[in-house]
Amino acid sequence: MNEIKSAFNVGCLNCGLQKICFPTGLQKSEIDRLDEIVERKSPLKKGQHLFSTGDVFSSLFAIRAGVVKVYSYSDVGEEVIHGFYLPGDVIGVEAVATKTHHLNAIALDATSVCALPFDELSELSLQIPHLNQQMFTIMSKEVNEGRIHAEMLTKRNADQRVAQFIWDMAERYRNRGYFHKEFRLGILHRDVAVYLGLTPETVSRILAKLHQDQIATWKKKEVVIHNESKLRALAGLLHCDLNYYSPKLLAV
Repeated sequence: MNEIKSAFNVGCLNCGLQKICFPTGLQKSEIDRLDEIVERKSPLKKGQHLFSTGDVFSSLFAIRAGVVKVYSYSDVGEEVIHGFYLPGDVIGVEAVATKTHHLNAIALDATSVCALPFDELSELSLQIPHLNQQMFTIMSKEVNEGRIHAEMLTKRNADQRVAQFIWDMAERYRNRGYFHKEFRLGILHRDVAVYLGLTPETVSRILAKLHQDQIATWKKKEVVIHNESKLRALAGLLHCDLNYYSPKLLAV
């Protein structure tokens, strides 16, 4: 099982996640300038918050190792999960306009991050075109992922949501250069249920069926994909016959 690469004491130029966090095409001198403003924060323990609702915004955060859950609470006190973020992801974008965080970010595992002071980053991005483009890309990515999540909740059934979630996580690991058919994922099934708008019991039943049909297995923190094509088909990502799976959809 591949472990997440961590380079806590390494600068931007030699960081294994450089091509994910920051734009390719930067000159060494430009990367050195970026490295000068980056603040490498002390590691977060599981359950420790990176930021909370009401905190003053000053930095974006690039995740170097671990998993971070971003969430809020509804008017009636119910938890609303907005996303799970892996190494290479940048979070905190939601606070750029108001300069105040409206969401909470909590480490789901031992996590290390780099803080990117926003004022200094903005000034530097005006001098480095590739960096300026990447900042817009990060913001665009956040908007697009929110749209995809909203569409999944309204247009996909329970089976498709769980299958798409697993496949999306696998793709994110693949894009980071990791083996995507087997990976560690420190996210509780209960949190996945909240994120997907399902009950924990429904998620458990679907995962049991995926395991039984030898499509995918997710036990504790280990995910194994046994059949990519069937998982993609169940997620609605392939135009093919879904008769291999039970025609009776599991109830939410």
